[in-house]
Amino acid sequence: MGEDKIVHYIPANPIKQEKGVGIYCRVSSNSADQLKSLTAQISALTRITSVNPKWLLVDVYTDIASSKPGSSRTEFNRMIKDCKLHDIDLIITKSISRFGRDTVEILDALHQLKMLGVRVIFEQEKLDTADTDSNLMISILESYAHAENESRRIILFGESNSMMHVI
Repeated sequence: MGEDKIVHYIPANPIKQEKGVGIYCRVSSNSADQLKSLTAQISALTRITSVNPKWLLVDVYTDIASSKPGSSRTEFNRMIKDCKLHDIDLIITKSISRFGRDTVEILDALHQLKMLGVRVIFEQEKLDTADTDSNLMISILESYAHAENESRRIILFGESNSMMHVI
């Protein structure tokens, strides 16, 4: 009585692939206004992350008073380390100017992240490094932001870095 049994293979449900997301926020000083801005950045970017079901918030990285000469961006460096460990696939930040202090620094970091396969989204500018058309725009906008910061520094501190009075 050899009955032929038919075996039906039922594949497992595919594993939900979540992207590990890191939020990066930076402010230039620890003044009350800047700390309020930091809180707003974190809140807005956390909301954006939470509405995407394929994103998993891994960590929030914040640097305060990071525009001072010689200041180390400990949280930025920790974020890069987490990217190297493949804990983070995507970084979301408010804007290009919040991501870095100057054009060379930003472009170097973006190149390093691209080599690691990490995507960066600049919320304010609506730019995403996964979009190849965004790369040129990021360079242009960062150069503009850097020039604007430099002109502001010259107006406030003058060429000799001594405080000038602006009327």
